[in-house]
Amino acid sequence: MVTIYQNYISKTLKIHQRLMSSSTQVIFRENLSAPAYQPGFVEKDKYHKWEHNGLFEAQNGSKKPIFSMVLPPPNVTGKLHLGHALACTVQDVIARRKRSLGHNVLWLPGTDHAGIATQGVVERYLQSTQKTTRHLLGQEKFIKEVLKWKDKHGNTICDQLRSLGCSLDWSRQSFTMDSRHTNAVNTAFIELFKKGLIYRRKALVNWCTNLNSTISDIEIENVQIKGPTDVMLPGYQKPVKFGLIFSFAYKVMDSDEEIVVATTMPETMLGDTAVAVHPNDERYNSLIGRQVFHPFRKTPMPVIGDEFVDMKFGTGAVKITPAHSKIDFEIGQAHQLPVYQVINEDGNMVHCDHLFLLKNRYECRELILKTLKDIGLLRDIKPHEMTLPKCSRTGDVIYCLPKEQWFVMCSELNKRAVEVLKNGDLKVAPDKFTKTWLQWAEDDRDWCISRQLWWGHQVPAFKCSVDDSHVVWIACTDMNTAKLEASKFLRTMPAEIKAVRDTDVLDTWFSSGIYPFAAMGWPENLDKDYKLYYPLSLMATAHDILGFWVHRMVILGLELTGSLPFKDVFLHGIICDSKGAKMSKSRGNVIDPVDVINGISLEKLREKTEDMNKQGVLSANEMKKAIAYHKANFSGTKGIPECGVDALRFTLLSQDVKSHFVNFDVYQCNANKLFCNKIWQSVKYTQISFDKLRNTKDEITLNDLTYFDKWILSKLAYMVEKVNNSMDNYDFHLAAKALRTLIYSEFCDVYLEATKSGFESDNVKTGYAHAHTLSAVLNTSLRSLCPFMIYLTHELIPKIPAFENNIIHNFNDLHKTCLDNPMTEDFISWRDESLEKQSERLLKTLNLVRELKGLYGISNKIKPSIAIDTTDETLAKDLELNRAVVLNLTRCSVLNLGEAPKRNYVQAPLDKTTKIGVEILGDDFNNTILSARSKLEKKIKKLEQSLAKLEEKFSNSHYLTTVPQWTQIMDREQLSNKKEELDNLRKMLSN
Repeated sequence: MVTIYQNYISKTLKIHQRLMSSSTQVIFRENLSAPAYQPGFVEKDKYHKWEHNGLFEAQNGSKKPIFSMVLPPPNVTGKLHLGHALACTVQDVIARRKRSLGHNVLWLPGTDHAGIATQGVVERYLQSTQKTTRHLLGQEKFIKEVLKWKDKHGNTICDQLRSLGCSLDWSRQSFTMDSRHTNAVNTAFIELFKKGLIYRRKALVNWCTNLNSTISDIEIENVQIKGPTDVMLPGYQKPVKFGLIFSFAYKVMDSDEEIVVATTMPETMLGDTAVAVHPNDERYNSLIGRQVFHPFRKTPMPVIGDEFVDMKFGTGAVKITPAHSKIDFEIGQAHQLPVYQVINEDGNMVHCDHLFLLKNRYECRELILKTLKDIGLLRDIKPHEMTLPKCSRTGDVIYCLPKEQWFVMCSELNKRAVEVLKNGDLKVAPDKFTKTWLQWAEDDRDWCISRQLWWGHQVPAFKCSVDDSHVVWIACTDMNTAKLEASKFLRTMPAEIKAVRDTDVLDTWFSSGIYPFAAMGWPENLDKDYKLYYPLSLMATAHDILGFWVHRMVILGLELTGSLPFKDVFLHGIICDSKGAKMSKSRGNVIDPVDVINGISLEKLREKTEDMNKQGVLSANEMKKAIAYHKANFSGTKGIPECGVDALRFTLLSQDVKSHFVNFDVYQCNANKLFCNKIWQSVKYTQISFDKLRNTKDEITLNDLTYFDKWILSKLAYMVEKVNNSMDNYDFHLAAKALRTLIYSEFCDVYLEATKSGFESDNVKTGYAHAHTLSAVLNTSLRSLCPFMIYLTHELIPKIPAFENNIIHNFNDLHKTCLDNPMTEDFISWRDESLEKQSERLLKTLNLVRELKGLYGISNKIKPSIAIDTTDETLAKDLELNRAVVLNLTRCSVLNLGEAPKRNYVQAPLDKTTKIGVEILGDDFNNTILSARSKLEKKIKKLEQSLAKLEEKFSNSHYLTTVPQWTQIMDREQLSNKKEELDNLRKMLSN
């Protein structure tokens, strides 16, 4: 059968005719100065030169195809964390690949004013350094402090993004509080208000007392409490106990009966307006429609029937507090119940019995329990598993209260968001997040967009009235305009109208929701970037903000610009530590990528963590947890070893970023630094090998390529195809695996070793064939690797020795740079699957020889004879053809094809057709055998135990339903490898 390689020869004979009859000139390049890979040396000054030369700037006059993205804007006062590193690396790889394919790429950077996060950081800083609060300073002075903080720290994260190698177009950098974006935010609000899509009403909101503001669901961290737990809260001198459920009775009026209800928040009973039971609950259905007596308000409350009640939970009866529970609020509206607010914005009790009035809610809790006990209504207190909603910014416990707020009416907007997905105009990848999208888009709840903060976009709306009556709200930014517009509704002269601008600010997600088009020039400058780059080609971000940000960009983009802001969405996972725990300050397991890049000692880690506490970034509790985490995880290496940017990027993308969670292991990152060094050494080896040809010249053709030249070229063709396909599908981990397998396992570990005998032989043609192959494989593989390892490849590709015309390609190697992506069609003709299968048996044979040598303690300095007895004619032919390479790869002296001598040889079967024998040198043959068998038996036993643990995992339903899919895939791969290894060891033991 004619092979793919032979087909290629016949098809390209004319193309290579000139090359086959002429010599080629060797192009020597600058030698590598350092003996080993040093990240600091390789990365130095490169990014500055790239930015200075405008390498990442989009070209408005270019006729190339357009590709545009925006960087999800990080907090202006933030610092780079591994979540940013993952997100930015994913986007950077996409942007660099698009450039290498000839696109005009705009990847636009920006920072977010991040209202809650920034205000919280600055407040903690002021408390820590000046022992003051924003309330003591006042709003004007506090805003000045925020601006000072921004000026000092605002560029930190941008500089860190540069250090990570992010190829952003900094000439177009944006900020969500600059004048252009502020104008866009105001315009968006006013337009939506005029369309009737923004309105103001009183509703239940998530309230943080410490911030004195509403917060969105994403700013809530739901902490699981397993039982009675003391929790320190900001502003409290003693801990508050959670994890208890309290049962008390409401007396049925005109009866001796009572209904017992249970709650984890007994203080809210002051605002109860009903008791609900299931209509089908036989215990209570006779009470539906009757009334119970509230012991403190001294008023009756109805017993209502509602199917939301779980008959099996607790007593089957539920207290209803519409003012402080979103579920209860909805039930209250359905049953027309009154709303009694009993906790105010400061967390104190209001509108209640004087016994509890103005007491803090937790003080009130203790007093209510005591009073209920005294009057004989407290029935029980039990341990209870519960979810405690805490503000992720302050650590305070969140509660609900009714408050006038601004809302976006989402019902009609959401219908369009559903439609664009279902008709294929919008594509969300991976597909599994389509369901999440629809859950958000099919939710009719309106979006609360106002916040009671001091830092942010002030709501562009004025409360207009005459004598504080007949109030009308006008959306605009100018008081005179507000009065003029209000006069049309209030039927009076503008001068008689009192207009006060709302002091609230807009939700950061609102200003971020218009970011894709506002950053491109909307609404005023539509002729330049907006016209060329909007809508965006892609939105890439973490899946946890699909609803909070991506969905809102779509609904606002459709409404305000008339088009989707982007047609493709790619969602990646959330960064976790090596044990799979989500990284957060509360867990103490956050790893600074800068520390991974530069390395840091355990002592310096501690000093840095303590300083973050002094600066107000970490609380005392968060600091303790972080120090404990560092000690537990990095004591073995006395800190975090220096890994460099390239190893960090490659490690992040070696995991399946499409998974819900992406684990990061510092030690894997350090291993990838060693991979970088392996690449460095392979270029040094190539330079040395080319140097051996300096004084020789020979004419070679494609026919002079050796067995292993053809093999590595076939493997190269497979890698290029695999990488291109994987990158197109955002399967970066598969691309990374293909690159590592080719470069590390096949090129460095096998092919380079296979060329040594060729360069040392007297056959100059063989040396030249290896040189052409080395140059082509290195150049191509490093160009494929370039989007992952940007600094190393830019350092090494120009230093790979080359030829004026390389016989491997039908193009000139000298014209191929880091920015040229290897195309599948340029290499596919080199793919020879029959040769790969053939060589696989040869390499397995050599691996078994090495395993036998290792088992019997034969050093590589001692070169024994080997005997290979096989009935496989192809294998025998390959062994004979590559005799010198076989001996070099196995570190042996003599290869005998045939049965091994009976004395002083140990043997093991490769399979039914082939048996390998290795000579045992020395006089102590029997003891060597016994020692090896003992070692082998121990190894087999250990492997069997390891296999049993792995197999037990896959029989556990909890593992199958909770462990991330990518982790399961890796475990299955490990299971398969261990089974194969065990099988081989048992074969060795049987001989």
